[in-house]
Amino acid sequence: MQKTAAERMPMAKEHSKLLLKTTNRLLDILQELPEVPCGLPSVTTLIKQLNVSRTTVQKLIEILCKKGIARQDGTNKVLLRKPLPSDYFSMEEIDNSKSDIAEKQILKKLSSYELKPGDRFSELELAKKIGSNTVITREALLKIAQSGIIKKHPHQKWEVVELSPSLIDEIAAIRKLYEGYAIQTMQFAAKDDPVWNAFIQLEKRHRTLLKQSRIKLAEMRDIERAFHTTIIKASRNRFLEESYDSVFTLIFFHLWQIEYDKVKIKRVLNQHLAILEALLAKQFNTALKAMEDHLDHAKISMKHVNSLLEKKAG
Repeated sequence: MQKTAAERMPMAKEHSKLLLKTTNRLLDILQELPEVPCGLPSVTTLIKQLNVSRTTVQKLIEILCKKGIARQDGTNKVLLRKPLPSDYFSMEEIDNSKSDIAEKQILKKLSSYELKPGDRFSELELAKKIGSNTVITREALLKIAQSGIIKKHPHQKWEVVELSPSLIDEIAAIRKLYEGYAIQTMQFAAKDDPVWNAFIQLEKRHRTLLKQSRIKLAEMRDIERAFHTTIIKASRNRFLEESYDSVFTLIFFHLWQIEYDKVKIKRVLNQHLAILEALLAKQFNTALKAMEDHLDHAKISMKHVNSLLEKKAG
């Protein structure tokens, strides 16, 4: 009986995202072998094919054995069967890997201002604080570093950096490019595409929040993330999604610093609604213009927050 993704999740959480993705690549390679059972490719061959270390290859073989795909008896390694679709790690499993858990813990420290601009720390120090190891912590830090929140010079500690106004301009420009592209692709979405229902549900969430006398900060930040990620996912472009994830990590870090008042919250929610209404009415040019206005407003807000953070750090 095949296990569901939920039942396989414990195995996924034992490993890093990189190892899970590499496992899927290895399964693709094994699919091409002509006959089974047969000997597994040599460790040296796998090192070259996957561009990984010997230690990583051994971990991969252990995963194959746990899945019942291979058997290892000393130095003898045998492929028992070809991989099945259920042997592959799903995106849900990959997104709940040890490095993702570590990443969320680090982002929490950043967003709560426990780690603030100018702070320096080593991988070992941080790993101890989040209850992880240095390999997993390093992988999480490298991903977060793509967003520009942190940086590391060779042979030095990691550092939380401050944003310059010019970098904020660049972020605003790339957001317009990404989200503008996503909106344009929606012109070709079928009537029964799940994205339309996702937009309807988002519209309802916005209207519900606007009716509340008091909106919690966490609710505001959750809906901000849901709104933008839903639009990006509608593009059906995984490379755009992964790239935007790094950009939004940086934006989300700043959102935690914003002291939203009732006026700001209503302004943002109404901007979102204008975009959603235009999309649901299939008025894509109107939606595009509304998105550009919203992102221009977000850029001004980020610059204001950045100036406050600089004063706070000083």
